[in-house]
Amino acid sequence: MSKSLSQNDRESLDRDGFLALTGLIGVRQVAMMKSRLEELLDASTQDHAGTLIIGGLLADPVFDQAWNHPRIQDAIESVLGNEYFLVGVTSRGLRSGHGQQALHADWGGQGEPGVWYLCHAICALVDFTSENGATRVVPQSHRNPWMMKGIRDARQRHPKEVQLLGKAGTVFILNVHCLHSAVQNSSPHPRLAIFSCFSRCDSPLLVQNTHVNPTPDVLARFSETERRRLTHEFSE
Repeated sequence: MSKSLSQNDRESLDRDGFLALTGLIGVRQVAMMKSRLEELLDASTQDHAGTLIIGGLLADPVFDQAWNHPRIQDAIESVLGNEYFLVGVTSRGLRSGHGQQALHADWGGQGEPGVWYLCHAICALVDFTSENGATRVVPQSHRNPWMMKGIRDARQRHPKEVQLLGKAGTVFILNVHCLHSAVQNSSPHPRLAIFSCFSRCDSPLLVQNTHVNPTPDVLARFSETERRRLTHEFSE
């Protein structure tokens, strides 16, 4: 598999605001990540009614491929430009019977129009299906905020929405300037995923989107280029 995106993939990501990188993470690696995440969940107290959350996953190397695969980095660069950094790596598991959110964008409009400041890589640790709450997104809404005009209840289905469906090991790149949300998980099992958030280095919201401040042991796992992504150290 090529380490870089095809021109069609770049155009699709730019046009629609999302892209599915299918089969990116192998079955064995997915199983290792899922097993480790379940260990962390068993050892933690989960207070949120609908979502299983574990933060700080950058510290555990088993999750590195969820955000540091060359094709993921190429896709993030395609959205954010050359100078971006990792905000954080977190698990978000949607519990059975929960998940229906209102459509929203994770960006309030600050900054230069047409410049994207935040992007997610969502690594599916289970199959993302229409039944288990796979994220929905309104294609092209990052360029067309008027697409919510006339929508009285943002929790209901949008006529243009699609769901991010794919097998475990798929990584979905999502420009979070797009309208998106979780969907009700009507399956009997949690929908487990790793969410990695990236920000442009010139984001007006840097005060809120601070970098992950990795330890020396974490930095030692990565190349110089990757370390810059983690420490927000770019040349002028």
